[in-house]
Amino acid sequence: MARCGGTGDVKEPDDSVREVVASVWDAANEKAGGKLCAVQAVQVLGYKTQVVAGTNYFVKAKCGDGESDHVHLRIFKGFDDKFQLHGIRLDHKLEDPLEYFEG
Repeated sequence: MARCGGTGDVKEPDDSVREVVASVWDAANEKAGGKLCAVQAVQVLGYKTQVVAGTNYFVKAKCGDGESDHVHLRIFKGFDDKFQLHGIRLDHKLEDPLEYFEG
């Protein structure tokens, strides 16, 4: 169960979350120095949400064939319904937990 202000449990991705990731993928790739795969090759594995003055999405995605080719994204959706990349963590593994992180 989620606590007030905390993140909920990891959820299975759906098409709407995949669209959210696609909408910020160019910004993520730029922050990663161009090291990420093409958006068409991204596999979204799970996500959590956090209600703030809007919604934070914490997303785990696989981008490559290596063990450490997982990324964690922090995406913010404001009341204007626009999505912004607020953070990225590279070189994660599948078993690394998806947790809250700052930009």
